[in-house]
Formats: sequence, structure tokens, C-alpha cells
Amino acid sequence: MTTNLKKDDTLKVRMDGQTLSLLEQARAYVDLDKSKFVRMSVREKARAIIAEHENTRFDAWDWRMFFEMLDHPPKPTERMKKAAKKYKAISSS
Repeated sequence: MTTNLKKDDTLKVRMDGQTLSLLEQARAYVDLDKSKFVRMSVREKARAIIAEHENTRFDAWDWRMFFEMLDHPPKPTERMKKAAKKYKAISSS
């Protein structure tokens, strides 16, 4: 997804005193002005949210099941055989 941004695009944000205080304290540690700090923080959070929604995560059970199915695949059903036949017909055309 791309958007056309102009250098003068702005975002006005209202924040409570506690949030502003946290922002000021954190940005001072990394020596950035407010604007750069907010942009950096938004990018980090946005990337994390996007990764969480676009990446698949497996727990230990999922991995065991995955490798078990690779080592011992199930016998193809009639529906699977029919789908494979249809795929071959379509892809060889």
C-alpha cells in the first residue's frame, strides 16, 4: 500500500499530561525532537502490528503436527485425486 505524502502533511494529536511527560522523558534519552520521536515510534508500532497480522506463528504442537504430516502424509481422498486431475488438465492447457 502506498500513499502520496507531501512534506507539509501534518498530524495534530491531543494527549494527556501523563502521555506527554512519558514522550518527553523517552525522547530525551534518545536525543530526538518530538516530531522525529513520534514518527519513529509510530513506525515501530505500525510495523509490529502489521507483522503480527501478516505472519503465521506456530507453537510446539503445530510444528510437531507439521513434521508428522510431512513424514507420514495421509492417503489422498477421492476429492483430492479429482482436484489433482483437474489441476493437471488446467495447467497443461
